Amino acid sequence: MVATVTLVDEVVRLVREEELEKGYKLCFEELTNRNESDEVYGCLALLSMITGNHELVDMYLNKCTDFKRMLDSDYLGMMKKASDPIIKKRWDNYRRNRNQQELKRMAATAPLCKGNVLEIGCANGDLSIFIASHGAKLYGIDIDPVAIDLARHKTAELGIDTCKFQLGNGYELQYKDNTFDTVVVAEVLEHVDDPKKIIMEAYRVCKPDGKVIISVPNRYSIPDPDHCNIFTKEILNNLVEYAVDSSLEWVDDLPKEWIMGTLIKSGVDADLDVVKVEDIDSLFLPQPFSIPLSDALVSVIVPTYNRKDYLAEAVQSILDQTHKNIQIIVIDDGSVVSPREELAPFGEKVQYLYKENGGKSSALNYAINMAKGEYIWVFDDDDIALPLKLELQLKRFSLNPKVGLVHTRSINFISDTGEINSLQDLSPYRGKLDFKLLFKGCFIHGPTVLFKRECVERIGGWDETLIRAQDYDFWLRIARHYEMEYLPVPTVKYRLHAGARGSADKPVAYTDVVSATHDYEQLIFKKMYGTIAINEIYPDAFASDDVVQMLEAFLDRAVVYAKKNLLHEVKLDIGIVYDNTVSFGNPCFSSSGIQNIHQLANLAVNNNWVDQDLVRSVLELLNLVTSKD
Repeated sequence: MVATVTLVDEVVRLVREEELEKGYKLCFEELTNRNESDEVYGCLALLSMITGNHELVDMYLNKCTDFKRMLDSDYLGMMKKASDPIIKKRWDNYRRNRNQQELKRMAATAPLCKGNVLEIGCANGDLSIFIASHGAKLYGIDIDPVAIDLARHKTAELGIDTCKFQLGNGYELQYKDNTFDTVVVAEVLEHVDDPKKIIMEAYRVCKPDGKVIISVPNRYSIPDPDHCNIFTKEILNNLVEYAVDSSLEWVDDLPKEWIMGTLIKSGVDADLDVVKVEDIDSLFLPQPFSIPLSDALVSVIVPTYNRKDYLAEAVQSILDQTHKNIQIIVIDDGSVVSPREELAPFGEKVQYLYKENGGKSSALNYAINMAKGEYIWVFDDDDIALPLKLELQLKRFSLNPKVGLVHTRSINFISDTGEINSLQDLSPYRGKLDFKLLFKGCFIHGPTVLFKRECVERIGGWDETLIRAQDYDFWLRIARHYEMEYLPVPTVKYRLHAGARGSADKPVAYTDVVSATHDYEQLIFKKMYGTIAINEIYPDAFASDDVVQMLEAFLDRAVVYAKKNLLHEVKLDIGIVYDNTVSFGNPCFSSSGIQNIHQLANLAVNNNWVDQDLVRSVLELLNLVTSKD
């Protein structure tokens, strides 16, 4: 009698032979056929351990009732494979953070995509997230199953339900002609032996009047041993003309490291069969899980003052949200020219309020009394929201009731040209997003924030004495009582322009924004010094009797205040550190404590501090720690 070879047997054999991709393929075939089982999830847990995708291991193990028993035949052998760093290193590139230039390229690509989008060579799903955030339905394929598994989990964890992924080869796409509205071939052609064939396949599955988007590195701008081909605009366009007898239209709003062109598929096919979305979905892997949608009411407050040019676009982007249970309040802070004409087409969808001019804080405090929502979104009158913003942020609140504020990435663009300037991105930071971190600098971008209405009820409204930095002050006060969460998805396009800020009696010119913001941040921090105890900012340092940790907290706070040029407060903290350092016999500071002392000394010298007593204290403290044996 011949023994039955199970999925586990096959995957274990492939692991021994280090054919991990084939093991993934077997598991994905089961999932595509909707055959979910302990064995499938146990095998995927094993493969995730070995490839280094540790964030996926727990999720798979939770779906496998007895992982060890399943691998009884060679449990130790499989664990040895799971601890092999050389194998894991093969996929490190998928786990790295994207740099600003790469993020800008993705931000330039995403708005070009419409409808059902096929992304050939989707890798770990980073570009997929940008495309989906702009409202398209994304189907990603890649030849690497590890990348596919990362992509499907990454999008699921972010709450994006409009992405699906599958193993696939761009040489032979398993889809009918004229299936997709947009086909993206980004950073693929430089890696393949026959780029012409990829272009022909992309063109074939694109609908008539649909768009093919192609981007490649510009010449030798991104050295990589895996690159088979080098491209210029001329070389790429000649290749496209040879493949499909059509020319590219160049996209100029792109970082110089890449070139990108779009190709509109010509002709109208009278016999075109409409491919149903559910038929496409059936060819792709199911998402590993889904976060339930929220039906909560969100009140969106849009303060405006003498800036009606962009208002209609901002309001329309709110109405275009996939989450529809919204209340829109436009609060006019005493504009000389009324924005009523711009708001008229929206009718009763927008509640318009007018008050005498008093600044943004007073406008928000006035409007908040009219807000009925469980959640509040303060949105600028010159920005543009992306469609998934509220849907994704509301899902985060449902997962953690302690969260009071959720913020995201934003795409910052120059109003006159549309050029992408930068992306607000906190992804490289892996620490806890808490009051202590926010105290060191405002990493939250205001238009992206969604917060609970109860936050206002607990901390009060916006400080009306602040013409700038009022949002930073508000976030700091929320962070004292609630957890914060960052969602690495772009949800807002932030407009950069030279318009004036502030109020009628305290206008702030565009050229003075930075200095004015600094001045108002000084007011905020002066107030905090006298009202917030240091053990609230650094609770861990004061949780024990460790004197060194306590003194290092004072040093850390001194650096924060020194950077804001609040030298009186710096002097108080340095005095405490110096006196106690002498009293306790020059205790051993950690490397971070010593770095802070060096940083204070550099600030004292570089900024020409005039308080000689303070400078002397800092230098003497530096001498104490550097002369210690």
